[in-house]
Amino acid sequence: MGKMNNDVVSAIECLTEYRNHRDKYLPMIDHEKRFFKKVTNYDDINLGWDCGFIGERPYFLECWSPIGLTMITVFVSTIGIEDYTISELERMLIEEAKIYTKKDGYISPDLVPKVYDGNGNEFFSINILVGFDDEDAVIEGGGRLSSFRKLNELNGFPSEVFD
Repeated sequence: MGKMNNDVVSAIECLTEYRNHRDKYLPMIDHEKRFFKKVTNYDDINLGWDCGFIGERPYFLECWSPIGLTMITVFVSTIGIEDYTISELERMLIEEAKIYTKKDGYISPDLVPKVYDGNGNEFFSINILVGFDDEDAVIEGGGRLSSFRKLNELNGFPSEVFD
């Protein structure tokens, strides 16, 4: 399979492509295999996930809600882009991956930490504010969210343990 078109392919199809052809791609954060609870230990609500490709660079997106907010976090490998600025990362997510577009009230991240997954791979953890409760969203898009229940099932966890 050549380069995948993120506009036509579901998150499950992208994840399947990645899992079947890992050698063609940079690492994806190991969250793709982890179990997600509906409500985290910090009382955040897990709303949905997405994944796709920016060329040979996979991304994994998590949409979640702490009290009063909705956020997306996008994880991308730092390999080859270790020194990217926040502006360069935003451009990559907006123009190349087409994950979201800015709307009035958009707030750029002021910090993008680097994190390591359980396999020792380094990733940018890019937190994007989607919006505040009872207000219009400050981004358009935000991924083609799939249920964490579906991801848990794909990973061999029974669906009833998501609740």
